[in-house]
Amino acid sequence: MKKKPFPEEITPDERRQILFYLEERFGINPGIFDEYTIFKGATHFWLFPKTEYIHLLKKLSPESVGLLFLRKIKNYLKPTSTFLQRFGKLAKKNIVQLTEEQLKILQESKKIKMDLPLEPGYVILRDETWILGCGLYLNGYIFSYLETKVIKTLLD
Repeated sequence: MKKKPFPEEITPDERRQILFYLEERFGINPGIFDEYTIFKGATHFWLFPKTEYIHLLKKLSPESVGLLFLRKIKNYLKPTSTFLQRFGKLAKKNIVQLTEEQLKILQESKKIKMDLPLEPGYVILRDETWILGCGLYLNGYIFSYLETKVIKTLLD
């Protein structure tokens, strides 16, 4: 069986681009990620706590490392819902709070008409209490990327 290559650390330029995106789109302070190494695969990016022992992990040849936090989709970076659930509380913009009625609509149709003063792109979806995950705001609609079980749990 062929050994899978260990995800590689991103370049300083790639790091600047990713952190700029997170700051511009969500208002997340780039300094939050100073204690993390960012690794990449073909279309995935992972956050991993900085450690002097990373060379030992490389010997294990894992398929992924740390928290999957971004996926490259065409020319765009899509944050994972798991990442937003953990770091979204640090965001200052492009956050959409949904009512229970709106969550029911999203559960049924995966989109909801909403005219918002936002630029098109990925948004953080939340209810009154929790950050739920990722959505896409485009042409006056919010498209849900939430797992069905997340919405179902909230509405039960």
